[in-house]
Amino acid sequence: MTHASMPRIALLLGVAGLVPFVSLAAAIASMMDLGVLSPRVLHMMLITYAALIASFLGGVRWGNALRADQTPTADYIISVIPSLVAWLGLATPRPFDLIVMAGLFLALAVSDIGHVLKGHAPRWYGQLRVGLTAVATLSLLVPLFVES
Repeated sequence: MTHASMPRIALLLGVAGLVPFVSLAAAIASMMDLGVLSPRVLHMMLITYAALIASFLGGVRWGNALRADQTPTADYIISVIPSLVAWLGLATPRPFDLIVMAGLFLALAVSDIGHVLKGHAPRWYGQLRVGLTAVATLSLLVPLFVES
């Protein structure tokens, strides 16, 4: 992979993808009751969004595997694990669902950084993933300290 600089659109879309994480965590932390959007519903929205993004990240890995001339079977297997773990996380009772999702995001970041270090993804992707993962993971952990 080349050492090209991060495409501006990747940064902008990545940051935009943090809006639901941060806004839902903030709403839960402030114990907002927005009518039909009770703290319990906000929690479910946060966990569901996390599952969607984890599945998306698995899809990124799958897409990367498709681009390689000879992709090891492990790369395809690794690419479907996020969706499966996220699905199980959705069925995990509160507050353990938050821990499952936060752990999943951290594991995905480590895996993606390893992918970058092996030259299978551009360096900027690793940098982007570290920043986005930090915010997403903190957003998943905030409710642990405020929900009853």
